[in-house]
Amino acid sequence: MYGKHRIVFVGWHDEMDSRDQWGALDMENKAFTAAPTKGTIFLGLDRAPANWPYGYQWSGVTRDLYVDVARFPMLMARVIQVQGYAHLDIDVLDAKSKAINTLRSNTLTAPGISSIDLGRLLPPGQAHLRLRLIVGGPNEGCCATYDWVRFVNKVDADFLTKDPDWGYVRMHGMMLR
Repeated sequence: MYGKHRIVFVGWHDEMDSRDQWGALDMENKAFTAAPTKGTIFLGLDRAPANWPYGYQWSGVTRDLYVDVARFPMLMARVIQVQGYAHLDIDVLDAKSKAINTLRSNTLTAPGISSIDLGRLLPPGQAHLRLRLIVGGPNEGCCATYDWVRFVNKVDADFLTKDPDWGYVRMHGMMLR
């Protein structure tokens, strides 16, 4: 707590203020990205390419990060709009940035929180991860809008699930004035 306000401390977060920090997935079917409002990232897919070999389509954006999963084991993403589905894919990377394991959060088909407890799945300590925000759905088109992504402790994960609009979020170790 700080003053009259609870502060949620995070090990890593993106409040979606700059979509330029996310790169397109290395695949033919690239998601269209936009920032419809400050603090959101929209991912959209039009009709799948003619040679798309699947009965549904998916794509997304990605970025690499480091996080202390012992202190901040819960990875959460708030999705405020979805037509199709949305979830997180997480590659666990080795020292050469090669994926040695891939994990997935729960899948949303309606607005909500997609999350995964990495503390149950990874050894404690610093983890080098490749995070992917995924959108998928029918080959005719699909979309999702992400509001934020955060690594938090379990108590704050429960709190943010109940109050996803909570705005007092700070990086762990950040000085408060």
